[in-house]
Amino acid sequence: MRILIVCSGNICRSPMVAAYLQHRLSRSGMSHVIVASAGTLGIAGAPACDEAIRALAEINIDLTGHRSRALSAAELRTSELVIAMDGGHLETLAERYPQGRDARFLLRAFEPAPRPAADALDLDDPIGAPLSVFRKQREIIRGCVDHLVLYLKHETIPS
Repeated sequence: MRILIVCSGNICRSPMVAAYLQHRLSRSGMSHVIVASAGTLGIAGAPACDEAIRALAEINIDLTGHRSRALSAAELRTSELVIAMDGGHLETLAERYPQGRDARFLLRAFEPAPRPAADALDLDDPIGAPLSVFRKQREIIRGCVDHLVLYLKHETIPS
């Protein structure tokens, strides 16, 4: 299985989610699942932002080797599950790549109960925010990813 995590620049949210998801999958005996991340803005080669690196380093996950990647049609075609950070990303995916819509979800759709209202499922872009904001997002990401891993173990994705 291949999972693609999508955000705007691929320097904050999606690398944090991808790194934590890969970590959890490995610890859950699911290291065969491939996790990648990419951005809708087409930025390639940029490192993760310092705050994202620091927020994950605090939970012993190394993001220093990350380099941003631009979203591509080929990557979408080879991904069985696509996780977006906000509704704008889902709209961009639908406009640019209309095929494969059934396998696209917002990250916060996997948030443990009580879930946010449908109009509050976006994980806001923290670029330029202080480390405290990245820490809060890290904790949201952890909750969502932990539940996503449970879904994957049981091969059921919520509708």
